[in-house]
Parts: sequence; structure tokens; C-alpha cells
Amino acid sequence: MGRVLRHCEKLIKSVLSPSGEWSLRYDADGRAVIADRDGTVTWSAGAAGTLCLGQEGIFAVYQGNEVLWRADLPELRWSTLHVTNDGDGIISEAAMPVYSLLHGPIVPESLGERAPVAQIRGNRVLMSDDGKYTVNRSADGESLVSTSKRTGGYWSIKPVDARSLDQADTWLTWRFPRRGPEGSELVLVGPGDDVRWEFGLGHVEQPATGVSAAPDENDEDGEDGEENGDRPPWMEEGLGAMDGGYCLTVIHDVDPDEALRRLGADDSQIATATWAELQRRVSDESAYDSQVVAAFGLGPHALLVEDGGDQGATRPELSRGTFAVSCHFSVNADQTFLVSRDGETLATFNDGALSGAWGAEPGVIEQALAAMGIDDPDAFDDGFLDDIELLCQVAGIRPTVADVTGAARVILLGA
Repeated sequence: MGRVLRHCEKLIKSVLSPSGEWSLRYDADGRAVIADRDGTVTWSAGAAGTLCLGQEGIFAVYQGNEVLWRADLPELRWSTLHVTNDGDGIISEAAMPVYSLLHGPIVPESLGERAPVAQIRGNRVLMSDDGKYTVNRSADGESLVSTSKRTGGYWSIKPVDARSLDQADTWLTWRFPRRGPEGSELVLVGPGDDVRWEFGLGHVEQPATGVSAAPDENDEDGEDGEENGDRPPWMEEGLGAMDGGYCLTVIHDVDPDEALRRLGADDSQIATATWAELQRRVSDESAYDSQVVAAFGLGPHALLVEDGGDQGATRPELSRGTFAVSCHFSVNADQTFLVSRDGETLATFNDGALSGAWGAEPGVIEQALAAMGIDDPDAFDDGFLDDIELLCQVAGIRPTVADVTGAARVILLGA
């Protein structure tokens, strides 16, 4: 049993509410229903058959390829369905609740650009004045989700971090413009607008005056203090040196185990370890010819890290039923970048040659490139493309050091 019906997923196992009292399941007649343990039904599909939350938010019942019944929903991308503790089914798009199976469309209520974290609940969302940036509560009420319509990305703030932001006399808001390429910076501020927390960096230690130190406008190293072109802190500090190169792949709406299965692992090969422990295992077992892979959970997504591998950047089939982005940098400094959806290559190119991008939708990367200051891909001639930043932009992720230093699901292929 699971907690969510994901994008492009058929209902096979029951989907439970957080309390476990309610579930989305099939009744004795083969009809999908939301019912409690006593059999009280609050919602039922319009026909018996296989229920699927398909592409473009199509919520329908199938018999083979034939649609027997379809809900009247707007077109949605990356939709999911959760069952609530009061027997409702909530469909979310990019983690924003948009439709109730019992009550219809969910209209967000803006709290404005600044609000205490405790007020972000249900359909009450933090929203920038231009409507391009929002923060909402996840369907289970535990996490916060930051969304950018400007880049099309969304980022999850984990439950433990979300709870730590619920502090008296503080407000969640944005700083414009952000020092980095996203255009905005999500921060928690105190009564004097002193920054207490910054997305991607965590809680900020306050100086003795109680006023947050302002960033040095003359700092040429850029956000997080890294030199231009260097790896971001979550790679440099969290993953360390990968002398044989790296391959990073983000697969939307799959958990780490499923990501590793798609890479070719079976369940008997998958273990739990930190990245450092995995590297020590390679050394202890002299397994230097094995493919070292770790899968980290980033909210609803999975981040695959291959030390010296390149599978993610060569296999669009990893995106079947969802969306994936991969970048590969070899020991010889060769680069490959791949964006895929439902097993199809949308855009791919090599060695930063943006003008040579090909695929079904090569323009899918243009918005992310613009956010990085590259408005004309055909004229890009810097010789080196920051592929990791492009991956983060296209995939809508912003990992932290903590995301990649905790326990992961890991494999040694070929061991």
C-alpha cells in the first residue's frame, strides 16, 4: 500500500490516507472507490475498470486501451493524488493542490509575499505579487513546496526543515533579485528583516548584533562562495572528488529504489548506505571495476549519482511514465546532457554545443538557459557550460549538502 498515486500510474495497490482509515481501492465489483475500514464510501469512479492518473492530468478508468469513464479535470502536468483523513481525494499539480474529488477545483488563497509559516495550510499559499513564485503546504501537511513558474521547477522543503521554520515573529518571503540565476531567493526573516534561514543554505547564524550579515556585493565567487565554474557545495562537500567523472540524473516522481531498478538493479542488490560508506565499501572489497551508484530522495524525485558512469545520460527510457534530466562529465572532460519524457529524448547535446541540441523538443532547455543568462543558445561560445546548474534548472531541484550526506539507497553494479 502507498500514500500517493503518481503521474502516469495505474491504481494497483491501495492508496492510504495518513491515518490509514481511508483508502483509494477497488471494491468487490472492480470499481475504484475511496472508502474507510468499515466500507463507507465517499467517492467512486464512474465505471469499473483500471483507474489511472495519466498524462496531462487525465484521470480515467480503462479497459485495455479503451476509456470507460473520465473525470472532468483541467489539463495538468506532474499530477499526483493523495487520500485525506476525511475521505477526500486531492489531486495536486507540482505539489500544489488543485482539485478535490468531493468538492471540485481548489482555488488558492494568497497570503501575499510575506507570511508566518504556520499560516501556509490547505489552499492558503505564499504568493509573489506577480504570481510567479508560490509556497504551499504538501498534501500530507508535513512539507513545504516552493514553485517557480518562471523556470517551471519546484522544490520540496523536508518536514524537519519545514517544522524548524515555524518560529514566532518570523515570516517566509523572497528577496528580489536573488544573487543566483533563479531570480528570487526564499528566506525566513525576523522582525528587522534579518535573515534567519535561506533556501539551499539552511539556518543562518546570527551575528552578536542580531542582524544578519549582508552578502558582499563585490564577491566575484557567486552564490555559496564557490568560484565560477566549480562544483556547487552539495557536490564538492557532500560527494567529494569523483576523479573518473560523474553522471547525475534526476527522475521525477519516483522513489530511490525505483530509480535504481530502472538502472538495472534488482532488489537483492539494493542496500542502504551513505555516499562515504559506499566509497569505503569499494575500497574494502577492491571493487574498483564495479559501477558505483547512489539514489537520493529529493522530495518526490530521485537523484541518481554515478561515480564514473554515464548510463543516465544515454538512456532516455529511465523517464518512462515521467520526466528525467541527466548530465555526464567524463574523465576526459567530455560532456553529455539529456532531457527526456516518457522514454523519448526531448533534447540532448554534447560538450556544451547548445546549437547542436536535437530531439523531439530541443527548445525545452531554453527557459532554463535564459535563467542562467544565456538568451541565445546559438551564440553561446564560452567553451564550458555549467551542466550541473542547467540540470538543477531544468529538473527544478536545488539540493543541499544534507540531501547527499544522509543515508541513500545504493548499488554496486557488477560486484
